[in-house]
Amino acid sequence: MSDKTVSRKETPTLWQLCWAYFLLGLSAYSMAMLHQLNDLIVRKGWLSQEEIDEGLAMVQLYPGPIFVNLATYSAYHIKGFFGAVLATFLFILPSYLLMLLLSWLYFRYGHIGWVHPIFIAIEAMVVGIVLEVTINFSSRYIDEGKTALIAGIALILMLYGMNAFWVIIVAAVLGLFFFSSKTSQKDYENTKEYEVVFPGKWQWRMVAIFLAGSIFVLLFAVGYIWHTESGELLFSMFKVGAVAFGNGMTIMPLLQQEAVVSHHWLTLKEFADAIAFGQITPGPFLITATFIGYKVSGVLGSALATIGIFYPSFFYTLVMSEVYEKIKNFALIRSALKGILAAFTGMLIFVLLSLGKIALVTPATYFWAIGAFIAVRYWKINIVWIFLVGIAAKLVLYFTGME
Repeated sequence: MSDKTVSRKETPTLWQLCWAYFLLGLSAYSMAMLHQLNDLIVRKGWLSQEEIDEGLAMVQLYPGPIFVNLATYSAYHIKGFFGAVLATFLFILPSYLLMLLLSWLYFRYGHIGWVHPIFIAIEAMVVGIVLEVTINFSSRYIDEGKTALIAGIALILMLYGMNAFWVIIVAAVLGLFFFSSKTSQKDYENTKEYEVVFPGKWQWRMVAIFLAGSIFVLLFAVGYIWHTESGELLFSMFKVGAVAFGNGMTIMPLLQQEAVVSHHWLTLKEFADAIAFGQITPGPFLITATFIGYKVSGVLGSALATIGIFYPSFFYTLVMSEVYEKIKNFALIRSALKGILAAFTGMLIFVLLSLGKIALVTPATYFWAIGAFIAVRYWKINIVWIFLVGIAAKLVLYFTGME
């Protein structure tokens, strides 16, 4: 794997990291978030490509939104505990504020006809970006017949409805079966020079993680014993954030169960509109929880729901980062990791097919998807501008009645 490694060039200041994460949260949409996060961190030399890819494999092994966890993992590697806290907060903040504004407008005025055309354009452009991500990822990790086989198995299992977590487990077992050999030991020896030294002394990092764990327990306890609607909201979102695996779309059924079926906080139509808002706002898709919280108890509810849905996996990421760094260079772990990264290519193909089925429904949507793909792959245009131009154009077409 050493031939795929790009060494770090520089370490940003805390201000540079936080500002970059704020801009990322203000502009990153859906699966395109992976491309933008990767482009930001690797291009600037803050982490190597190998470190990002290993983090992507790691964050799929525990509950929580994958790309938020990957952002936390990256920030923790770059600037330590306080960097992870501030960067993750600023990454989520823009979408929280936008969703809070949209929630207020929705429950005050109720008309969201303009959301649908934006949703169509964004989803189509995301298809184009995911195609670019899939091509790049497969070029790095589908390098022989065995990795292609694992990717194909992962795709088939996803098509048959297997949970992504179990697909990852199957891929890890196949990786152990196929790659536990001298080659794995050679990879281990070659990657020793890339071992990461986390910012800050080990003892202080453990103190910080213990503090984060105490807050985790406190949130659980407050939600459990606070017998008000706000307390139930916090506990409900905390449960979803603590146990749900995958990306936003795979976690959404659990959120619907809590908000619509169990507690009747939203009607089914309101929940569908909340999903639409989650799609058109940048940042993590699970910001839909903010909408639910606002409906339940206003601004306080929006804050409680957002903290509840995101904090558990933030804590898990800190713990897993420390554990993973101690074991990742063992030959068996690297064999499993190779299988997981190969499987992720198949999972990306599944996401591409799923998004395409939903988003590419008219000739115009193919135009948006192909245009986004060409712009990012061949013209090297920043994704931020691709989405801004696409959204602006779609709004103009909608309000001028040209579609």
